[in-house]
Amino acid sequence: MPAVNAGNSEMPTRVINVVYDDSGSMIKTNGALVDTWCQAKYAMEVFAAMLGEKDTMNVYCMNKFEATTSGAPELTLNGGDGSSINVQKVHNMLTRAGNTPFNSVIAAYESLKKVTADEKWLVVLTDGEFQPENTDVNGYFNAKDPSVKVMFLGMGPDAQGIKADESKNIFFEKAQNNKEILNKITGICTRIFNSNRLEVNASTKVCSFDIPMGELTVFAQGANVTINGIKAEDGTVYKSSSNPVVVKYSEKATSNPNYPEPLIDKSLLGCIAVFKEDFAAGAYTIDVSGAETIEVFYKPNIEISALLKNGEGEEVNDLSDLEAGDYVIEFFFVKGGTNERVPVSKLLGDVQYEATVVNNGKKLDKSYSSGDTISIEEGGLDIDVIARYLKYNSVSTHLGFSIFKNKGINAEIAANPTYEIATDSIVNGDTPTQIKLLLDSREFTAEEWAQFELPEFNVETGGNKGMKDLRFEKSEQPGIINIFPSLKDGKTTPGTYKELNISASYSQQIGAETWSGDINAVVPVTDTRSWMEQNIDKIIKAAVAGTILFILLGYTPLFKKRFPKDLVPNPRIDFRPNDFLVENSKKRGSFKKKTLSAILPFCAERGTLKYAPPDAMVPSFKLKAVSGRRMEITNLDIFREISNITVIGVKIKDIKKHRPFGSSITIKTEVATGVHTCNPRTKY
Repeated sequence: MPAVNAGNSEMPTRVINVVYDDSGSMIKTNGALVDTWCQAKYAMEVFAAMLGEKDTMNVYCMNKFEATTSGAPELTLNGGDGSSINVQKVHNMLTRAGNTPFNSVIAAYESLKKVTADEKWLVVLTDGEFQPENTDVNGYFNAKDPSVKVMFLGMGPDAQGIKADESKNIFFEKAQNNKEILNKITGICTRIFNSNRLEVNASTKVCSFDIPMGELTVFAQGANVTINGIKAEDGTVYKSSSNPVVVKYSEKATSNPNYPEPLIDKSLLGCIAVFKEDFAAGAYTIDVSGAETIEVFYKPNIEISALLKNGEGEEVNDLSDLEAGDYVIEFFFVKGGTNERVPVSKLLGDVQYEATVVNNGKKLDKSYSSGDTISIEEGGLDIDVIARYLKYNSVSTHLGFSIFKNKGINAEIAANPTYEIATDSIVNGDTPTQIKLLLDSREFTAEEWAQFELPEFNVETGGNKGMKDLRFEKSEQPGIINIFPSLKDGKTTPGTYKELNISASYSQQIGAETWSGDINAVVPVTDTRSWMEQNIDKIIKAAVAGTILFILLGYTPLFKKRFPKDLVPNPRIDFRPNDFLVENSKKRGSFKKKTLSAILPFCAERGTLKYAPPDAMVPSFKLKAVSGRRMEITNLDIFREISNITVIGVKIKDIKKHRPFGSSITIKTEVATGVHTCNPRTKY
């Protein structure tokens, strides 16, 4: 069960001012001896025995204040001195046996108002009517300071009464005989000392409880009573935290010689033992001998804790840091010093929780109960809660939280110069563009800005990469980011510089908080260079593309003249001799292209054709490609005096310049021994 720091319920400081009626009527009434004085002193001994370490009890004897409303008490008992010492002081006290002046009540009350304590009690023990007569006791108590609680015990049938008002912490009890006195005293003790009684089985002396206990007080009454200890079910025996204290009837009432032999109630004998242990829930046997009655008072070992539920009804597990928002708060008891939840028990009665809340130093204008919804803002949160149980018991604690809130980042332009791009420089380049960041729409503090980390920025340059490498700097001024423009390698690049769109998606964990948001900015940029400077890259690209296109055009049939495809490099030369007795023969001719003419664009292919063997003693043809994959002979001039060569039946000397031929031409060369015939597309 996740719990908010279970507070230590410290023992309260308590001041009890007891007004003791030491009038003569407490010893003798209407001429008859009474033992009311004995009962009252016995009651004060019980009070003295039950004082806690931080308790103080002042005894104001009435007759000391016949003529004054100020003065020191008869006795001052400090709980830290120990029960035995304090009981003995009360036991040995003697009084004057005079009247019943109300001045004593005033003195005790006025003194009580001035002290500082968690609880202040005014206890009045009396059997008669105050002097002066017709004193408005009820009016006086109703006008008291709210911090003072009043317990009024009227003893005897003629005791004056008051009107109780528990809403104002005014309580009244009346006892007409000894038995009632004893019962009332125990009830008064439970109210003043925040203790409650357990049911004890009279025959087995066993009591049980279903919640952890931190203190058990055993009050046994009887002539020879002894309290030995408390035994648990597992056999563990617990001894009292200090020696049991005996409370006993007094044998002398006053120093006044008019009352030499007062009436004594010798049945007023008891023993009180306090056990301060970590008592787990279970059954325990009270080891007491010689007791006629046994009372066991208890103080639970409990502290207040709490849990918070978020908007989805889920328990919040991490309570070290809470996010601002709405939570349902539930209070409950845990065992002291642990997070072990204490079950609902009739031993706690109807528990009422009341909490005051201070958020960021401002107290919220309502009290909160378990199950209420609490709206909390960022900052400190303090909850002071008190739990009241069994009417007049209470335990309180302080719960402290640290509340955080996830914060959004907003951006706005603080300075926005326009940058002009000139040849290899930026006009205003030393003046930064400034983005101002706000944290939840407010300015950063210096401490917050120190924690802020620059995000990674994305820069959109409209296709131009020349200013991509901007410089981002976190300014010393909280919230300001400086953006300095820069040129790649310090030089402008071809293209038109345009405005820059800068963006970043920011998210950073700061303790328990998350700071996040989108940062956007536009940096104005004007390119003042000439059209040529801005577009030199395009011009170069166009020139290169045009050149490539022109070259490629030079290889098209329109501009590039090529030889017929079926010309072979080694054409066959057939020889038919004049002597029919000699056999025909074959020889190898050759056709070679000029390499450059084949490679260069716009250049017609050129080549050389050897159509007769070397012994024929004729020159080779110089050929040039013409349109339609045909060719022409370019060296016809050297053949004007030669008549033994014919091309497709026409003597070479008669062929006109620029006469085109296909690859199917037949070239004949006559020699003395026969005729050589060559077709340039016939392979050897």
